[in-house]
Amino acid sequence: MKYTIVIPVFKRLEIINVCLNSIRSQTIKPQKVIFVNNNDINSIDSINLKLIVNKFNRESFISTKLINSPKNSGAIARNLGAYEAETEYVAFLDSDVVLEDEYYEKIGNYFKKNKKLIAVQGLDKSLIEYQNSLKNVRPIMRIFIALEQFFEISFLINKERAYVSPSLAVAHPNALKDFEVFSEWISTCAGVFKKKVFEQYSFCSEFVTYSNNEYLFFSHQLYKNKIGLMLYTSKPKYRDIQTKLGRINKIALLYQVQTYDYFIFLNLFKGNIFNLLIFIKSRIGHLFMNILKLILKKELSLINYFHAIYSVFYPLIHLKLIKKGDLSFYEEDFSY
Repeated sequence: MKYTIVIPVFKRLEIINVCLNSIRSQTIKPQKVIFVNNNDINSIDSINLKLIVNKFNRESFISTKLINSPKNSGAIARNLGAYEAETEYVAFLDSDVVLEDEYYEKIGNYFKKNKKLIAVQGLDKSLIEYQNSLKNVRPIMRIFIALEQFFEISFLINKERAYVSPSLAVAHPNALKDFEVFSEWISTCAGVFKKKVFEQYSFCSEFVTYSNNEYLFFSHQLYKNKIGLMLYTSKPKYRDIQTKLGRINKIALLYQVQTYDYFIFLNLFKGNIFNLLIFIKSRIGHLFMNILKLILKKELSLINYFHAIYSVFYPLIHLKLIKKGDLSFYEEDFSY
């Protein structure tokens, strides 16, 4: 399999070498690694990233390219990288992800076996550990997790299919067992796509910064429009370190989740009563769980309670703009 790796980079320079070391260890090396710099071009992070890229190129003998993004956007960065890729496959990789040595070799074997595949992703080891931890959680946490699953405000576990709910929660098979399932979504943490899909489709350029659910909007479009098959398998594995570096603050994220979820729902799901009820239930869940988290943390700041509540209603104020596909109001309110 000839593939190009695309890595959007914002901050995280302290841990990116762990990610790069896992690329060096791949049994099938990439043709090129494209780094897309989301930092301010004049910042110390941009200078240090250039040094890291040059060092990786010298030591790994893998071709590299460094591109500067016009703004801090994971979505725009992935579009730039996919456009520059010249191989049949484009492998997106987050800068805080560590791959098993045979990750891309195993992914490539799936593409060889099934020519109808347009995308494949492996399993995050963190999900295995999370499901194992559920066996010993305290009763209060069991209730908390049950509420998350009921309201569908987080990812769904132990499902037979890898589907996307109208709540915008994605479903995972049982991570404690081996699985290979056709999927309605593919994560860009370590997902691999055929280059040809980018001739017609791209990540939403309205999504900025951390870009919550950008992968869902992109990949579920491919599923909805029947562009080809997508596979989710437990055989190739990676670890998403989930560092706090490079992420937006919690308040901005509250508003981003709601804004982007409304946009995705309106664009990808029919407005029938079933879908609407599931989506509304999930918004009630977000409101309830936001407040519950603050109470459990014994939060005393009224401003945090205000944001926990107001963020859920924030998209409704801008609903006309969201319907038009204009999300610039969020960027203006939470510019960085």
